[in-house]
Amino acid sequence: SWGAWGVRYHGRMFSRIKLASSILAILVATGHAAADDPLEGLPSDVARQVREHLPGVVLERRDDVPPLKRADQWLPLEPVDYEFEPSGGGKSVRWSIAPARRLPGRQPSTKGWTLVDTDGTTRFLELEKDGTIQSRFTVNHPNGLLITLDPPEPVVRPVADEGKAGEIEIKVADLGSPSDVRFSGKARCTWSDLGGFRVKVPAGEFDVRLLRVHYKGSVGPASVDGSRLLLVSPGTGPVAFSVDRDISAFIFFNDDTRHAGVLRKTSRGS
Repeated sequence: SWGAWGVRYHGRMFSRIKLASSILAILVATGHAAADDPLEGLPSDVARQVREHLPGVVLERRDDVPPLKRADQWLPLEPVDYEFEPSGGGKSVRWSIAPARRLPGRQPSTKGWTLVDTDGTTRFLELEKDGTIQSRFTVNHPNGLLITLDPPEPVVRPVADEGKAGEIEIKVADLGSPSDVRFSGKARCTWSDLGGFRVKVPAGEFDVRLLRVHYKGSVGPASVDGSRLLLVSPGTGPVAFSVDRDISAFIFFNDDTRHAGVLRKTSRGS
């Protein structure tokens, strides 16, 4: 009977040791996984947006990615086409940057650029003396609308202004009659540089900085409380993006669609 009891006792001890080892292994693995999470330390809503809209894109955090000092080093203002692959599937998205012969409301000698989206939206871009790329006017051709932002919306802003918030007045007018303002309102805009990362997209691997613009406000019957995320690489420009809602969504009332894309290829000098 002593032998049988000893077998049962040592059997139970072995099972407990094995269980404890398994629990320890799980805890170690979980802790290691948490430590290796490149999104750890980001605001919870930003990390959730990246995981949901850009799954598997961010490989690791990179503290050696240089800070953003001049926006045109991270969003090159030159003739270039960007082709993005929607992270959720569907048709490709194209952004085309080209010189603007004239910026609306500015002297003919003022140099500027246009950013034309696949959906027929044209944003006018200008580079300020402080190194900021901003946009005051957006033309939505399919809906025949002109959106005016005062002051202009920051597209890419130097890191010195990180976390700077400002209120933007928004007017949505008929494109054929700009004085005919159909809707107006205000939105509080907060721009942040959330650090350096290594990412992988169909076009390859890139060192990037993660930029965020958060909007909160309303225009007419529409309201917005969301963020635009942009991952930019020096010399290349945008390599991934995610938009919950941005200022352009004001014109599509009750539109809560979400868009995200990863860079497939670029064509320069087109």
